[in-house]
Amino acid sequence: MSDDPDPNAFSKNYNKRIAQELAEFDTARARYQAQLDRWWQSKREFEEEFDDYYMVGGFQEQWSKTPSFTKSKRDRDWRIR
Repeated sequence: MSDDPDPNAFSKNYNKRIAQELAEFDTARARYQAQLDRWWQSKREFEEEFDDYYMVGGFQEQWSKTPSFTKSKRDRDWRIR
């Protein structure tokens, strides 16, 4: 009967959608946006290195290497400098 669904319909639609998305990534605007995203992410990673330090008693401490079992995001003084 002609009412039976096509068993390959999912594969056809999936492959068609993948082809559309790949064609969308090949536009000039998408390339420029990807370059901007890479630059912005590297800027954030660079600033994060300096954001990890804070002053304690005249000395610079690194937040990520400070030993503490109570440090969590739910603390009132989380990331307070």
